[in-house]
Amino acid sequence: MSTPSRPVDSFTVDRLTVDAARPLALAGFWAALLGWRQDGPVVRPPDTDGCEFALAFVPETAAKTHKNRLHLDLSSRTLDRQREVVAHARMLGARLLDVGQGDVPWVVLADPEGNEFCVLEPRPEYADTGALAALVVDSHDPARLAAFWSALIGWPVTSTHAEITGLRSPSARGPAIEFLLSTEPQRGRNRLRPALRTPAPSEPADATDPEGNEYSLTPHV
Repeated sequence: MSTPSRPVDSFTVDRLTVDAARPLALAGFWAALLGWRQDGPVVRPPDTDGCEFALAFVPETAAKTHKNRLHLDLSSRTLDRQREVVAHARMLGARLLDVGQGDVPWVVLADPEGNEFCVLEPRPEYADTGALAALVVDSHDPARLAAFWSALIGWPVTSTHAEITGLRSPSARGPAIEFLLSTEPQRGRNRLRPALRTPAPSEPADATDPEGNEYSLTPHV
């Protein structure tokens, strides 16, 4: 089966921007946890990982006051590996977190600045994603928001369930982007925001998707 190609007029997910009180320290936490390379406040995946975007940590003085609408899910191929990742995260400064998840097989944590993330139990659909299984976005209408982002970045919809719709890069490598049903409203600017590279020369710009999630556009080089 051939791999679908990316539309020539689509945007590219270049990085995920993360607000941080201490950008270098938070970048160091995520570089150590994911096994990625730290370049100042930017953390980049190795070519072998398959992830197409970096994490970029930017200064922000406002304190985190509520649950993020975007969060990262980390993959694990075995239950032993899941326990190792959780233990490593806690050694680096993460803490266990209760967001009302109840008795579930994944583990919810917060990084040193309170950003939520999950370490998933082994799941076949994430067996080849690399360190990150998914970027998860809370959504009032997952199918509609997934359709918007699919058209924007050229990632096809690869999974549709009652409460979650997922996209995957045409390369079939790296993490998914998943839109998860949530009734919570957006409160203030998102602390995690995608930065997209335009398919043609353009001016930098900021934009929002149909549910008010911010993203930025950077010029094609």
